[in-house]
Amino acid sequence: MQEESSRRGGDLTHISEVLADSGSSSPDLTKPVKEKRTEDCTCGQCGQPFQGEVTYYPRWPKSKPSRPTECPSCAAKRKAREAEELEVERESQRVVLREQWRRATGMPVELLAKTFDNFEKQYQRTAFKIAHDWAKDFDLNSPGGYPSLFFYSDTPGVGKGHLMSGIVNYVLDNWKGNPERTRCPIRFESGPSLVRRIRATYNIRKEDDTHEREDEVYRALAGVPLLLLDDVGKETPSRFTRETYWYIIAERVNSGLPVLISSRRPLEGDN
Repeated sequence: MQEESSRRGGDLTHISEVLADSGSSSPDLTKPVKEKRTEDCTCGQCGQPFQGEVTYYPRWPKSKPSRPTECPSCAAKRKAREAEELEVERESQRVVLREQWRRATGMPVELLAKTFDNFEKQYQRTAFKIAHDWAKDFDLNSPGGYPSLFFYSDTPGVGKGHLMSGIVNYVLDNWKGNPERTRCPIRFESGPSLVRRIRATYNIRKEDDTHEREDEVYRALAGVPLLLLDDVGKETPSRFTRETYWYIIAERVNSGLPVLISSRRPLEGDN
């Protein structure tokens, strides 16, 4: 038997002896797991004394109490510093994301170069103020209930597209949301191009699943936080174009989401 025990690694030792040798003991289940006391502590950062909450573990009398290592002042400074460092990191992520979104809006590159800063205000002061005030108050994180805008002039080249681009750039540059968000929240569509895009869905065969469907186009435009429709009515007026625009606008209104429209045609009229 002794030889067999030796092959297995030596004589067996009772667990109570192991616990005794290690300085451990069975917990006293009649005592609470934790007990908190306010005691004098010393800050490991500034070395100043302070009153801190010390946690004891009565069931395990040989265990060490948990003592705070920072005074309230040093703890507050550390948390503020960590929050600032996190915000710096998040802002650097936003910078990258803003540029990605700018390219994903669908707005032409030459139009994206136009901002409020390079707009010639002396010619369109009222329109500029309306657009600038709109952009300042608009929150891309909560667009619901925000009013829409209609830029109208029967004269081309007066700055309708410039103001729309100014709004897009201002809103993106001042966005402070979650940088983990990936989908671009702004969509720019040229009216004539949008009409052609929707018409193209009518020629798709049922078995063709590689092209977008009409309902997919409408759904994408209805749900985006900020939609811009440029040059609405530039194409030849027809019942189809009117129904297309009004359906999109109605969906936006019903969803409480804003739409920015530029046009050389008034909202009302025979066409």
